[in-house]
Parts: sequence; structure tokens; C-alpha cells
Amino acid sequence: MNLPLFSMRAWRVLGLSGMALWTVWVPNVAHAWTRIGESEEVTLYVNRNTIEKEDTIRRVWEMQDLKSPDAQGVRSRRYINEYDCNYKMHRLGQMTSYAGPKMTGQKLFTVDEMGYWRKIPPNGVFVLTYIAVCIQ
Repeated sequence: MNLPLFSMRAWRVLGLSGMALWTVWVPNVAHAWTRIGESEEVTLYVNRNTIEKEDTIRRVWEMQDLKSPDAQGVRSRRYINEYDCNYKMHRLGQMTSYAGPKMTGQKLFTVDEMGYWRKIPPNGVFVLTYIAVCIQ
């Protein structure tokens, strides 16, 4: 005798329903920003879920939240930062700048290209991400 509550079909329906509820209740971790450092001008966040490794290069999405708007009206920006762990260098790309804090407000600028490799300043905020992604 096969009771409907214990049939395989009932378990599948129950499982799918549970997964659907789980996706609604669980926050979106793909955009989980972690505050990694701060200066007088900016707070730096990284999305640890986006770290990619390729040989000695690390890629991670970062967000800058400026304490006050810059000359172009930018209050926050999101971009990919690539770190060369051997040479202690970084470069930015795929940057989008916003008029509001934490990627809110109007999109002001978008730059898709990767910039030039630059040395990481020892006292700048990028050294914190470098340590987090290269020296573990």
C-alpha cells in the first residue's frame, strides 16, 4: 500500500517547494559586500564571493563609498580590481560610478576597459584587499 503523503512524487513536490521557499528567504549572497577598510575620503568594500584566481593574479569586485561627492558628482563606484600577487600591483576595470552612496542613484559613468598596472601604495586602501586576496 502506497500512501500519497509518502509517495516519491509527494517527496519531490515537497522538496521543490522547500527549495523555492529557501531561495526567497535566503539573502542574495552574490552581492555580499564586506567592509575591508576606510580612509578619510572613502570606505572600501569587497565581494569575497567573487574572488577569482589565475596563476598569481587575483580578481575581485570592489565598491568604493565616498564620504562626499567628487568633482564629477560621484559618490560611489563598483569595479573589478586585478591584483598581481608577485609584483604587488593592481589595475581597475569595468567601473561604474553612481551619484548615490553604495551604488544607488543615477549611473554617471561606465568604463569597460582595464586600466594600467600600478604599484599598490603601502598606505592606501588597496593594500588591504591585496593582503586579503594574495597573502592568506
